[in-house]
Amino acid sequence: MRACLFALLGAAAIAAEAPSGKEFTNSLGMKLVRIEPGEFLMGCGKEAPRSEAEWKQREWDEAPEHKVKITRAFYMAVHEVTNRQYEEFDPKHREWRGKVGAYGQGKVSVADDEPVTMVSWHDAVRFCEWLSKKEGLPYRLPTEAEWEFACRAGTATIYNTGDALTPEQANIGLAKDGKKKIATTPVGSYPPNPWGLCDMHGNVEEWCLDWHGPYEPGEQADPTGRAESHAKMTRGGSHCIEAWAADNARYCRSSNRSCYLPDDANRCTGFRVVLGGMPPTKPLPAAEPPLHQRDVRQTPAPREGPDPAKPLFVNFTAEKRNPTIPKDTWGPVFSAHNHFTALSVCPNGDVLAAWYTTKSESGRELALAGSRLRVGADRWEPASLFFDVPDVNDHAPVLLADGKRIWHFSSQALAGWDDTSLLMRTSDDSGATWTKPRIILPRHDPDHLSQSCSAFIGPDGLLGLAVDGDSHGRERLMTSRDGGQTWRVGKGDVKGIHPAAVLLDGGRVIAFTRGPHPMPMFSSNDCGDTWQASESPFPGISVGQKAAALRLASGAVLLCSHDNKKALVGGGTFAALSLDNARTWAHVRKVEGVGGYMSVAQAPNGVIHLFGSRMSCVAFNEAWLRETSTVR
Repeated sequence: MRACLFALLGAAAIAAEAPSGKEFTNSLGMKLVRIEPGEFLMGCGKEAPRSEAEWKQREWDEAPEHKVKITRAFYMAVHEVTNRQYEEFDPKHREWRGKVGAYGQGKVSVADDEPVTMVSWHDAVRFCEWLSKKEGLPYRLPTEAEWEFACRAGTATIYNTGDALTPEQANIGLAKDGKKKIATTPVGSYPPNPWGLCDMHGNVEEWCLDWHGPYEPGEQADPTGRAESHAKMTRGGSHCIEAWAADNARYCRSSNRSCYLPDDANRCTGFRVVLGGMPPTKPLPAAEPPLHQRDVRQTPAPREGPDPAKPLFVNFTAEKRNPTIPKDTWGPVFSAHNHFTALSVCPNGDVLAAWYTTKSESGRELALAGSRLRVGADRWEPASLFFDVPDVNDHAPVLLADGKRIWHFSSQALAGWDDTSLLMRTSDDSGATWTKPRIILPRHDPDHLSQSCSAFIGPDGLLGLAVDGDSHGRERLMTSRDGGQTWRVGKGDVKGIHPAAVLLDGGRVIAFTRGPHPMPMFSSNDCGDTWQASESPFPGISVGQKAAALRLASGAVLLCSHDNKKALVGGGTFAALSLDNARTWAHVRKVEGVGGYMSVAQAPNGVIHLFGSRMSCVAFNEAWLRETSTVR
């Protein structure tokens, strides 16, 4: 698409005479101002933050700051594209006006002169192509460097207003008295920056042309981002992340870098156009992959291993062979809080874990960390970044593997962990590379849901994904029969949260949830359209805890949970084994070394891996479980 756009812009530039004055008003009434060549210091800081105080001032991807030269003049729109202007291109977009977010968070912009929202990156690019053809002039999105250059307007302070940004200076989601005011404002409602550009801080985030990627040190001319990534840059911050309204100004800083998936049309993001040919600079190569994606062996998983008849238990946590994150690490992974785990065994036999890593569970900084236990290794690798769309809450990872492919599910949340679009990506080379993430359930869908919790795959290829609803209600089962290309949301609600779902013989699905005591167990024979509730013989679980369940290769059902009543194993984590499709539980055993939000997977050699919060992990086999007694 990018190459086609460049060709279009080049041809369009011949069709009409380009403006040459200081200002230009086009056929849509857009006023543009000429931005002359110059240089500036792009980014903030020489290295990633090393303390919470530094992190509050800048984020990891803003470093290293580096000198950038803009060698060609261009015109930039004074205002963000408005609803009226965008709807000359797409009249049907008017249907979005005034709609409330899926979780009741804010409204889509309403008035003619408010900035357009609910436009994807692709929509913004198509608008520029349409306008270029209409006028015979080369319109496009700004590069990230052009945007920051124009935003700073010759300043070197945190904002172009100085070292502070107030509700009188920009729409940051706060009224003048400091109270929340979550609504867009007409463009130009606040004073312009020194170069005459309005709303460069706040109102709505603005799409840029570039893919996201880490900065390179050293002086650069007309940079155009990375050649490949999965997230497109947005700049300027917005008014509308209600959960973080008191801190919204932080995300409006001149150097702050935000992103969304290019398909993510949302109520926070619009765009403004520039007029001018593309910079001649080629994008930088794709960034080096994280540790868990390097040197991944592409041979089949071994089926031989520890003697399955002999009990096996390995406590990686107690032996300090679990994943680690150095103290005072503040991005892209965080040492502060590591929780909500996912686990799968790769087709090559490596064990891959992912979890969220953050300062705050509802924070925009929340990303996904990952680690790999390679076949033949006796320790997990240090944690590295697994997935991140910067400044979006990347919540609730789930991993699923079928011996050939790995599926990764997680969410893109705009209100803490709610107001969510669910995404999916896959790997066919044991996690060495991944497809571009794809939104499988948008946050504005009538059946919108929140965080993914567990997944299964059936012998006929049926994929199941158990998902929480907004505000921990309306838990549902999503299913796909075409490998994840299309999904159906079941009609029935599972009571309780964080369902741990398992597919049994005959298509029956059972799910264990967090909530009342005793732990509820639900059963469905129609892919989640209806559920039958029953009580399990296990204690209820609560805050900071999530059960994990799995159908083992032997056909037995494994449940790993928490003995909060100290009635089964004297407290702590337990593993229970059922030999009759979860009707009775023949064995239960205390599991030391792991807890919190757990996930479980079994390797082809029979070893069962259990991963929990704070990067705790153990391994055992079914023979070890069968050494124990019966649960009623």
